[in-house]
Amino acid sequence: MPGKRTVPYGAIILPAAAVMLFGCLRTVEGEIGDPAAMNPWVFAGALLVACTIIGALSTLAGVGGGVIFTPLMLGFTPLDSYIVRTTGLFVAMAGALIAARPYLRKGLANFRLLMLAAVPTALFAVAGALLAAYMKETAGETGEAVIRLVLGVLVLGIGVVFIAAGGRTEYPEVGEVDAFTARLGLGMTYREESLGRPVAYEVKRAGTGLALFCGVGLVSGMFGLGAGWAIVPVFNLVMLAPLKVAASCSSAMIGIGSTAAVWPYLMGGGMFPLVAIPCLLGMVIGAAIGSKIMLRAKPKSIRWVIIGVVLVAGVRLVIRALGML
Repeated sequence: MPGKRTVPYGAIILPAAAVMLFGCLRTVEGEIGDPAAMNPWVFAGALLVACTIIGALSTLAGVGGGVIFTPLMLGFTPLDSYIVRTTGLFVAMAGALIAARPYLRKGLANFRLLMLAAVPTALFAVAGALLAAYMKETAGETGEAVIRLVLGVLVLGIGVVFIAAGGRTEYPEVGEVDAFTARLGLGMTYREESLGRPVAYEVKRAGTGLALFCGVGLVSGMFGLGAGWAIVPVFNLVMLAPLKVAASCSSAMIGIGSTAAVWPYLMGGGMFPLVAIPCLLGMVIGAAIGSKIMLRAKPKSIRWVIIGVVLVAGVRLVIRALGML
């Protein structure tokens, strides 16, 4: 109705969630800072609440939870980076399993496009995980500082990607398809419910996409970020797939890549149940909450909250790494 006032849900919920998130991270930092007095229930509870908020925010922003979880945990807690990166991959995997189901059920995933990207992403994710294990064994405290520094710079770059992602389009104009992509036959048709009709589409620049997915897999495996922050932009902005197709393929790919990359971390002793269990449970709860809030919160405000959190985490990582060096 004209003149009807609405409650600014985003203006109330998102700042409160951010304050609670950083408060929980400070609690975790305080508990670990005094190991002799650490209360495991308080520690696990703080992680549960923090990861519930992370799960809700990542669902609202349409990204994997690992890209928010890993930088925040490394930047604002003294947890060992190897444990954080192992848990980050599990967090990304859990979020992908929840998010991929509706996309797959509606037939939005392009299987040929998915497999084209999933194979190099998974292979290089394993390579990145093995490189992380090697650095853990050989680099010592200096290596820990370098990992945090590189991750901090990378996370700041991810913040820029989030800002640029505002230029994504629902149905990109493909134009002429290059010969390599045409030979792969990646075009497909899916039913768009909002239009009430089928949508046929083509993609292009498959060779460029393959090269980028190799890099995405390497980074996601080495730093335990998952790959949702990069997969959708590559599909949508580089290969010009429709946004919903890019999102559906991304959700399935995160699960594939994270599942492959997590095994070297497990073999290297990176799984710590007191950290992993509350984080995974929090991600599941947060994803369910986020899907409810999405109906009322404005996507633009959500995106900028995510950008702010990522940039703060990146700056904190760089400052902490420089202090360690």
